[in-house]
Amino acid sequence: MNKSTKRIVPLTALALLLIAMAPVVNASTLTVNLNPKTGLAKIDSVSTTKIVFTYPAGSMTAKYLKNVSSSINLKGSFDNTASGVKEYQGSLDQEDHDISVKNMSVSYDYTAKGNATALTINKMTDITAWVYGVFGVANGSVHAYLGWRSYVIRGVMPFTLEDHSVDINLVGSTMQDTFASNGVAAGFLLHSFGGWSIWNRPTLNYSALNSPLSTWAKNYNPVTNTTTFSKTVSGQYTYTSSLDLNGQKYSLSAVSDPSGQVTVAGYANASGDTLTIMAPPFYLTQAFIVGGTVVAALVAVGIFLLAKTRYSRTKVSASTTLPA
Repeated sequence: MNKSTKRIVPLTALALLLIAMAPVVNASTLTVNLNPKTGLAKIDSVSTTKIVFTYPAGSMTAKYLKNVSSSINLKGSFDNTASGVKEYQGSLDQEDHDISVKNMSVSYDYTAKGNATALTINKMTDITAWVYGVFGVANGSVHAYLGWRSYVIRGVMPFTLEDHSVDINLVGSTMQDTFASNGVAAGFLLHSFGGWSIWNRPTLNYSALNSPLSTWAKNYNPVTNTTTFSKTVSGQYTYTSSLDLNGQKYSLSAVSDPSGQVTVAGYANASGDTLTIMAPPFYLTQAFIVGGTVVAALVAVGIFLLAKTRYSRTKVSASTTLPA
């Protein structure tokens, strides 16, 4: 091992140590659309993990990381026999509710870019899944249970995307992709951090959205006859860390603002994490009918006045005699 290689090992260890100390980092959106007629729920989830590691310009770390540049963009569609789909379904299952995944599409986008002072890693996972087992009938009313929405994928979520075997979940897998071209860094990572929690940190994590649906903002749209519940958690996973090594400063920062939205066809009320779908209250339908009647009346008056104005103009024009 030459002198330069000996120096990069502790600096790489520093970078990985900072990342290993970080909490779960994800900027995520979760959208659930419920259709009582088909009995299916469509889950659209986008999870973005961003890690920014800064280092002094001219340092040995900068020398080895400033030219790092890699990217991956892969897609695939799967039925419920795929191992990754089974892992996903396992995270949705509840004690008293059997949620089953019908099929799923996955898009995985990863980029790593280094410059003279920072290495930025962005990992985006976009999942669209169709699930059933959400709805039930009790006391003559249709209910939808949504306790599973704040799911967390705890382990590896493997897929074969365009002939590439990829784990789309754990931070450790992402870091392996980043340092794959650096044998020293990869070896140090595997040797020193294989048993650390860095390997088990999930990026598909919606636990910040676990407050009861009854506490989410609610909006009913009588035009589309849909009810929407929404919530945003600002800065839930903000994280910064810095370290001074022999007078050189290093830092790691990340931020996440997860948001969630649940939309159901029809009017619904929430009790905890259960939605009850029912006829909309009388005052909402009456307000919509009255509002529609008023609008229709105003439109009719406008059309009448416009027609009357045009008729008057035509009559005046027809009775006008031009001078000889």
